[in-house]
Amino acid sequence: MGVVIPQPSGGVKYPLPKVTIALIVANVIAYLVTTVENGLLSISNYWLLKGAFIPILILNPYQWYRFITSMFLHAGLFHIFFNMLYLYYFGKAVEMVLGGRRYLLLYFASGILADLFHMAFIPIEGPASAVVPAIGASGAISGILGSYLVLFPNSKISVCFFYFFFPVCFAWNAAGYLVFWFVTQVVEGYLGHSLGIAVFAHIGGFLGGLALLPILLDRDRHRLVRALVGGRGYLYHVYAGNRGLGKLSKLVLALAIISIIAGSAYSAFSAKGVIEGVRVLNFRVKYGPSYAGAFKPKYFDEEPVTIRIINGRVDLLSSISADSVRIVFNRLRALGFLYGKAKGGTIFVNKLLTAKVLGYSLRVNLNMEATYDEEGYLIKAKGIMTTDVLTCLGFNCYISGSGTFSFVIYPMYGGGGKLEGTITTLSLLSSVISLLALDNIIRRSDELSIYT
Repeated sequence: MGVVIPQPSGGVKYPLPKVTIALIVANVIAYLVTTVENGLLSISNYWLLKGAFIPILILNPYQWYRFITSMFLHAGLFHIFFNMLYLYYFGKAVEMVLGGRRYLLLYFASGILADLFHMAFIPIEGPASAVVPAIGASGAISGILGSYLVLFPNSKISVCFFYFFFPVCFAWNAAGYLVFWFVTQVVEGYLGHSLGIAVFAHIGGFLGGLALLPILLDRDRHRLVRALVGGRGYLYHVYAGNRGLGKLSKLVLALAIISIIAGSAYSAFSAKGVIEGVRVLNFRVKYGPSYAGAFKPKYFDEEPVTIRIINGRVDLLSSISADSVRIVFNRLRALGFLYGKAKGGTIFVNKLLTAKVLGYSLRVNLNMEATYDEEGYLIKAKGIMTTDVLTCLGFNCYISGSGTFSFVIYPMYGGGGKLEGTITTLSLLSSVISLLALDNIIRRSDELSIYT
């Protein structure tokens, strides 16, 4: 998006945006806490897995806290810098119109809707998006952008892009820039460029801002702000007729929103079987300092692991950051204990085995109790294993010692039709939000806009 700075509407100085500043402070504090392990340059894996929005985990009500925590996590310095820049410059104008409490409600509601849209469009984004962590305030800020578009469509924006370190700057009106940005998000989403950047979350937040603005608006405050901010340009708009969004902006927005409604209908009908064979198992592994240099000086790791089992083959869908979890998982997969050992039953293992990992034969002394569902999927296990451990430098690996690991495994998502039903429901919800946004753009944008 480059660096975008809105100019004060109507030349009026904004009051101190207390809520916007408080949100920025909260985001910065959260960033410092979650990145200190990595020198403040990037979020640590612990916080990413603990607080990110991971669609497949939201089926568990105990994971719903992620709707909020994910809004305050950022991947790195550039991520938080640009998000906070947009939040401040666009947020202070919207806060002035809505007031602090309604503005805060818009912010969080847009952020939650962003996550719900992200989940609703899994059939379009692909099954991997169901397990990829999503973080950032972008969805909530997109809701602020959507509201800003309707409130200040004719305000001026300074836009700067950098080409080979040389800034290229120009002025653009808010409607032109924000409509262009929204359309690019829609195009990127349908072209399959969304994995890694949750563009459908941006779309959901933006449409949430468009849909919720009239509901949250205090009409008396709105009239007062219009009188203060828009008075200087009132007569011009009366005679020139340039009020609110222009016809071209409305047309382009309407077409983009209609495409989102069509996409949500496709998601609703395509949800069945979208993540066939996918399971999420949480690994909690304890270990001791049995050999030097193999682990950090802490003695347990916990991490959800996403696998997909089709025709008896176990594929890892999510990368594993914790060494101990990766060791336990690789041994159990190599030995065939993740699937097919006992359909609808429990087994007990206490023997010395040999596991083939990366072409190396590794000794595994395993003492474990494991339970399987009727289809043969591992649903829970606990035990202790002592095993050879590989150390790899590039493509060269060698056995560097042995370690003892105590582990507990339990399910976080166990398949079935629950995710498919949730996607269908959320697809219908996204259609309703999109229709409300479309109605507000076509019929109500003129009465909502602030004269500038």
